[in-house]
Amino acid sequence: MARTIMVSIRVVVRRAVLMRLIRRAFACLIWFAAPVCARAAAMDCRGAGAIETARLGRVDARLDIVFADGRVIYFPSIEPPRATPAEPGLPQEVARQLTSLLRDGTLRMQVLGAADRWGRVPARLFIADSRESTDETLVAAGLAMVSADPGACAEGPKAAEAEARAAKLGIWADPAFAVLSGDDAAAFVSRGGTLAIVEGRIRSIGHGFSRTYLNFAGRRGAALVISKRSRRAFERAGFDEKSLKGRRVRARGVVEIGASPQIQLFHPGQIEFMEEASQAGAPKKEDSP
Repeated sequence: MARTIMVSIRVVVRRAVLMRLIRRAFACLIWFAAPVCARAAAMDCRGAGAIETARLGRVDARLDIVFADGRVIYFPSIEPPRATPAEPGLPQEVARQLTSLLRDGTLRMQVLGAADRWGRVPARLFIADSRESTDETLVAAGLAMVSADPGACAEGPKAAEAEARAAKLGIWADPAFAVLSGDDAAAFVSRGGTLAIVEGRIRSIGHGFSRTYLNFAGRRGAALVISKRSRRAFERAGFDEKSLKGRRVRARGVVEIGASPQIQLFHPGQIEFMEEASQAGAPKKEDSP
């Protein structure tokens, strides 16, 4: 991990972006992949504003961007980097290297919504003529993970994270970011209060007065929790008990440690089914109990 981060972000980022561009170009040669190419090239996404130029002031350790005119933006699609035992200086190092990268050329900003209570505006940022946003570039290089609520422009960052995670780039080589097994409660203990990804099969579904519990392995495992207030949003998205029980899923959220580990789900975008398309018509193989 330390060796990866100490390499200049320019080398890591350019290598990751180059490989992604090669894969996209190859896909464009195949007629049925044309929609993929169109998505990859599009800078527009639902709810995004017009592109405007900006000049960098500074980058802080949470990757908030302060422009020379005093405006502040943040990337809603990514989780700010955090220190780990292997990399205690990771937030400062990524911020320093990102500052160097952004100073290289003209910046273009695309506002995604209203300012938050701290006056920060959610936005995407593009360097010079790049059609890949800065947040996606960071994720592609394994220097950040996608947030639990990435918003409407999350398609690119999510795809980039999947590639970086599979290749164990950057943070994905650090045990502190390892994907957790929903069947192993002990693995969650050191991850309390942090954003994590958990994978596993939903074995049972329980109900409390105001919560629904998606259980991976009873007391031996973790649970995904949906509050009564959030339940309707999941139902509208087609996440009912019939569609969830017995399915293998990947979920993203903050780990809470109580009687058993839990991850709160506030919106459907936090959970996805893991079955591959090629297996969609085949009987599912059950995990051994």
